Amino acid sequence: MFTHTLLSTFSFLVIAAAAAPVDESWVQPRDSPVHELFYKRAPNPSDPNFASNYPAPGSTPPTDSLPQAWTDKLKTINLPDVQPSSPNNGYPTYADGETPNDQKICSFTYECTTDEDLYNPPSGVLALSFDDGPGEASPDLYSFLATNNISTAATHFMIGGNIVYNPTGMQAAVDAGGLIAVHTWSHQYTTTLSNEGVLGELGWTMQIISDLNGGRIPKYWRPPYGDVDNRVRAIAKGVFGLETVVWNTDSADWAIGSDAQYTHDSVVSQVNQWLSGNKTNGLLLLEHEIKQTEVDVFKAIFPSIGSNGWTIKNVADAWGMDWYVNSGKTNTEAITTMSVGASTLAVTNQTTSQQSSTSASASASVSTTSGSASTTSAQVATSTSTSPATAAAAANSGSSSSASSTLVIPGFALAGLGFFAALFL
Repeated sequence: MFTHTLLSTFSFLVIAAAAAPVDESWVQPRDSPVHELFYKRAPNPSDPNFASNYPAPGSTPPTDSLPQAWTDKLKTINLPDVQPSSPNNGYPTYADGETPNDQKICSFTYECTTDEDLYNPPSGVLALSFDDGPGEASPDLYSFLATNNISTAATHFMIGGNIVYNPTGMQAAVDAGGLIAVHTWSHQYTTTLSNEGVLGELGWTMQIISDLNGGRIPKYWRPPYGDVDNRVRAIAKGVFGLETVVWNTDSADWAIGSDAQYTHDSVVSQVNQWLSGNKTNGLLLLEHEIKQTEVDVFKAIFPSIGSNGWTIKNVADAWGMDWYVNSGKTNTEAITTMSVGASTLAVTNQTTSQQSSTSASASASVSTTSGSASTTSAQVATSTSTSPATAAAAANSGSSSSASSTLVIPGFALAGLGFFAALFL
């Protein structure tokens, strides 16, 4: 009799739980395309060990830091027969003298684009974007954007290592309403990397952005120096669902201070000429937010954007696309809902991480230069920790540092079992 009553009570409780919406914020929604790739977590950026959740900034994440889900997904996609390039001082070369601007390789360094590249915005649209943040000049930029009510019209292509160094800087851009996108982990020439190197540069940057933006997975990336070919495009899109964003006009703001022919006045004058020209093709202008000289250029050209009748939009809105892989517009819209969310029961077991870490005690400077592409100069923290590998294992097993180990049991199944047990015992 006691068993019968107990099971009946259990059955009632399970049915009630199954009927109520379940908070599944511990995991990416099951109907999201990134469900298997990214564990939804929220490490505290104020924690002195925050950096231990990620690979060391300033270099390509090591292979042993890659979650198996990423490498497994890589094995399922068809890659073009394109080998990694050789750097060649910013102008990558390919084996056997292959032509880099043909349709097989299609290197943007050599002005080759594909139909899927986001390159020319619609007529009259200026797709506003800033690379390399967050950096020392970012707060001034964000303040200027907010003063002019265009914070949500800006896309910020951020470097993962710079976010490790300045997580609250990225969160300031999120809070202001900007679209957050990927500019790789350590600003490498991506065509020179192995397939696994490309995975690490993109995947870990996506993970840290997601961690600090409510689980929203970036949908857009811009290759450092514009260095992208069909192999890298295929990995970005095939594994992570990333859209490749390049540019159709280079402001050259990055060259101020490093090349005598580029001064504030000369750069502003050139950009203003473009702004006053034909608007048949929209403008996707390469700009940066790492140095004050770069931000000062945007502040100087901003009046011309309005006076020449340009419509300012972020990259997603310019092409009429969603902001994130698993969310629609803005940084506040709900993440993709689970189609079975109301009929699942989450059974959670809190776990404690066994990892050990050392707080960052030194810093490294990421400084890159190119004759025709973006320049980065930022302080990034370094850390000594085994936790990226631990995090990779967590992503594979469904557990994470300072997170929950969770078993999802369909509510209707438990309810049915409880009901029949109550009938026959």
